[in-house]
Parts: sequence; C-alpha cells; structure tokens
Amino acid sequence: MPSCLLHRYVICSRKEKHRILLSLLQSDAPQYGIIFVGEQSERSKKAGKAPSTILLIDFLKTSYEGALEILLMEEDMNFNSRAASLSEMRQGGGYLLVSTDIAARGIDLPETTHIYNFGLPKTAIDYLHRAGRTGRKPFSDEKCIVTNIILAEERFVLQRYENELTFNCEELTLVAQC
Repeated sequence: MPSCLLHRYVICSRKEKHRILLSLLQSDAPQYGIIFVGEQSERSKKAGKAPSTILLIDFLKTSYEGALEILLMEEDMNFNSRAASLSEMRQGGGYLLVSTDIAARGIDLPETTHIYNFGLPKTAIDYLHRAGRTGRKPFSDEKCIVTNIILAEERFVLQRYENELTFNCEELTLVAQC
C-alpha cells in the first residue's frame, strides 16, 4: 500500500450514507475522485431495481453543488461508453467518477486524489485495487485520501482488511452528521 495514502472511515446508518457522502465531498473538495459502489445483486436485477450506481448518480446530480463533472463507469456499459467516460476524464477539469469495481483494475487515472468506498469491497485484495487508483502521480508528495463510509456492523471487516494489508484507518467524526 503506498505510504502517501491516508485511510479513514465514517460510521453511519444506511439511511445517512448519501448525506454523509455529500458532506464529505463538500468538506474535502476533491478535484479528482472516484466513488466505488457495490455490484448490483442478481436478486435486485430480477426485481427490476435500478443499480446503485444509477441511484447515486441521480442523487449527486440533484444534490452536489460542486464544479466537478459527474461520470459513470460500470461493468454493464459497452466498450464505447466506457471509452467516452475515460476520454472525458482525461480532457482536463475535475471529475467525480461513480464506479463499480470495473475501474479498480487496469484503469490508470494518476490525477485521482480521493477514493470514497460507498460500499466496502468484498475482499482485502479488492480494497487494495480500489485504494490503488490513487497515489499514482510520479514524484508527488501529495497525500491521497481513501474514505470508507460504513455501517457499524462493517467495522470488523475493515479491521480485517487493515490487518491483512497492514495499514491503519482512522475514524473520522463528522460533527452533527451521524
């Protein structure tokens, strides 16, 4: 794990996750960030529910007041759509990419400074790949931030990742938020 990464977490209820993310985006003011969400379950797909990426994009487009362009990348997108999203990100200006784990492997976005895990990854290796999307600027001493927005019952999972990958994650307390 790169030493330039600062790992932190916020514990909140499921109902508060969107509001907490919005508060973090406003206080962190990232110039380049990726928000990772979990994959949609087969059961959810069969029930006709919208994917969590789409729900989050809709929420951010109506609630986020920052200047960053909000983009989407998920496994169900065709190659041309993914390429268009990557092209938009590389053209300059800031971005906020909402993504499933498709962006955690093999996509190099060296300007990314903030990672938000809106849902914890399933394994420590997946956590490593998500966190590894940041801290890639060569010759930079800039600290990059990985923030985990978790439920109280998920803390033990994050602790397991900390032990496996040998990093420390500090608790972030948002005043009057959780």
